[in-house]
Amino acid sequence: MRSISLKRAVLYVGGTVSLIAVLSFAIHPFGRPKEERGQRADFATLHLPTETAALVKRSCIDCHSNQTAWPWYSYVAPTSWLVERDVRSGREHMNLSEWQQYSFKQRQKLLADIASAVKNGDMPVPQYTLVHQEARLSDSERDRIYQWARIERRRLRAASTDPGGSQLP
Repeated sequence: MRSISLKRAVLYVGGTVSLIAVLSFAIHPFGRPKEERGQRADFATLHLPTETAALVKRSCIDCHSNQTAWPWYSYVAPTSWLVERDVRSGREHMNLSEWQQYSFKQRQKLLADIASAVKNGDMPVPQYTLVHQEARLSDSERDRIYQWARIERRRLRAASTDPGGSQLP
């Protein structure tokens, strides 16, 4: 008699856990970032050299643009929650698909942030490179992105200065 109630309890708990697991696939606590929105990242506006553009596409674009390639595990909870949170956070900090919409000051700050984060090894983040080995950057690749960000900041600064010497907004 006791073994029958134990089997029922195990079946009940197992069924409940299975139902919760199936239903969790549809839960997105951070909204629905997988929806395609806005334009694609336009590397021409970033003035990226070809080799540097390839590095940015390989290591940055998934989290910092609207061109995220969503892997299969980004559709399975609770992993999907972590991936969606990281992508949303990356896009909120800097979205290369919206580069043209940033002001001069925002672009200057973002370029400084890029240079600092890449040079210090803070980007790409470890949880991304753990799964995406190809996104890891060597020291020379980090330096290439760092140098581009510094040069692009100078180029923007020079382009924003009118002949009278005052900066444009």
